[in-house]
Amino acid sequence: MNKQDLKKVKDNSVLGEIPELVNSSIIFKGKNNILYCEKNVTLENCDIVFHGDNSVIYLSESFRKYKIKVSIHNNSYIYFGKNCYMNGVLNIILSEEKNLFIGDDCFFATGISFRNADPHLIYDEYSYKRINPTKSIYIGDHVWVGQDVLILKGSLVDSGSIIGACSLLSNKHIEHNTTNGGNPIKLIRKHIFWSDECVHKWTKKETEEHNIKMTKKYIYKYNKKECIDYLTIDKEMNNRNPKEKVDYLSKLDSSKNRFVHKKKRKSKIVSKTKYRFSIIKSLFGKVKRRINK
Repeated sequence: MNKQDLKKVKDNSVLGEIPELVNSSIIFKGKNNILYCEKNVTLENCDIVFHGDNSVIYLSESFRKYKIKVSIHNNSYIYFGKNCYMNGVLNIILSEEKNLFIGDDCFFATGISFRNADPHLIYDEYSYKRINPTKSIYIGDHVWVGQDVLILKGSLVDSGSIIGACSLLSNKHIEHNTTNGGNPIKLIRKHIFWSDECVHKWTKKETEEHNIKMTKKYIYKYNKKECIDYLTIDKEMNNRNPKEKVDYLSKLDSSKNRFVHKKKRKSKIVSKTKYRFSIIKSLFGKVKRRINK
């Protein structure tokens, strides 16, 4: 598919600016989908497939090239903020009407994958309730993701953070300005910030002359007035058609601390009622298992 083909798409839409295509393909298998590109968008080695209906991919302007392989299904959206860097192709699979949001100025190494579904169903044996629901993934601004990282459903990463190489992140909230790593992922250090200069060719001279004060802009702070809750975005998007989703994303607040959230502290005090209920529930489960045997 070339730029002229994108202008002639039927039953779907390519809005905003027509992107530059370098060894890339875009396939619409469903209807009423939208690919929206701001100015200065180049797709390099990209394979984008809309498998279902009513989904949106929003690509913000960037002086860096997009490198993505996408499978998106029904009623989902993908949003990339401005000037994200991709050293290799990002693999993205979105299912079951859930989403992927990535903020501005994020850095991605090679071998990184996003999946928001398992995708097969898992149920509790006794209650018959599903225990593996699909969830959206949200990445804040200026987040650095290392090589061979797998980011799964329910992952929430606040601005200024680092995810170390070969990590597995699933259903966890990562605090702002922290470095994290491992499988499963764990906090390594708080109160850090990082800058995007590449040190591969640096000598002692460049190291000594580097002005660290310039990178203080990457220190984020919680600000109630600026903070945007990830779940609020999800709820807002669920009630909109594809064109309304594009409009909402294009007007999203760009405040510095928008994706810095107050950490929820778990209470160590357990009420007597909850304690007694947990004991009764445990005993009931044991009795039920014995009867089933």
